Amino acid sequence: MTEMSGAKAASLALRIVALALSVGAAVVMGSVVSYSSALVYFVVGSVISAVCSALALYLFVVHGGGGSIAVSLLDAAAQALLFSASGAALAARGCFAGGAGAFRGRVGIAAAVGACAAAAVLVAALAGNAPSRTRGGGAAGGSGCKHGCSSPGC
Repeated sequence: MTEMSGAKAASLALRIVALALSVGAAVVMGSVVSYSSALVYFVVGSVISAVCSALALYLFVVHGGGGSIAVSLLDAAAQALLFSASGAALAARGCFAGGAGAFRGRVGIAAAVGACAAAAVLVAALAGNAPSRTRGGGAAGGSGCKHGCSSPGC
């Protein structure tokens, strides 16, 4: 297995956290007994986002922490689903102003967990695409010499 930089390791950890939070949000909202279209959308969106996060996590590990276009697309899809589903759940929570406190509480918690999952995916995507440094001091990707050394005369 290849050695991972700190940013790549942080991205890996955040991807695992995002996956767990996506599943957790779906479970919490699934325990709410309601057939409101916004709440159903939240559960379905969270499950699809968890699948996207799992696929992105797998591809991230397979490619050794490298940023591929498929990982970027899966990250974008997961973020879009989680942010929109959390917004829909919070809007639905406001519609149930006269409802039971436990019901509104669960909807609010699920929406907050979903928003935290979306934020974790966002930070994981940013950390996963952070430039890494080579041992010689030159930045990977062309801003050092072709050997990776820091010698100015090279």
